[in-house]
Amino acid sequence: MLHRTSSRSFRVGVASAALVSALVALGPSEASAQYYSRRGPSAGAVAAGVVGGLALGALAAGAARPYYGPGPAYVVEEELPPPPPRRCWYEREDVWDGYGYAPRRIRVCR
Repeated sequence: MLHRTSSRSFRVGVASAALVSALVALGPSEASAQYYSRRGPSAGAVAAGVVGGLALGALAAGAARPYYGPGPAYVVEEELPPPPPRRCWYEREDVWDGYGYAPRRIRVCR
């Protein structure tokens, strides 16, 4: 389970990395400076890069969020009915006594 501070610092790190990468990508390089001087900047490519970076950042932040499970729920405990009373009765059982079977009455309860 992630602590709140470590999760927050991770999010800040991801956001700052996304910002730095966006700034580096927007900065001119030698090849792009020559290209822009001849034909002009392509605003569509810049916008697509920014939108794509934001989308990837949102996916990373969503994946880093811990799952805490469902929220609290109220449980109403109902009283259970008492168990039914025990029933007892006598049954006849034939028991071997060494010489033969002798009838005996036994008490059975359920």
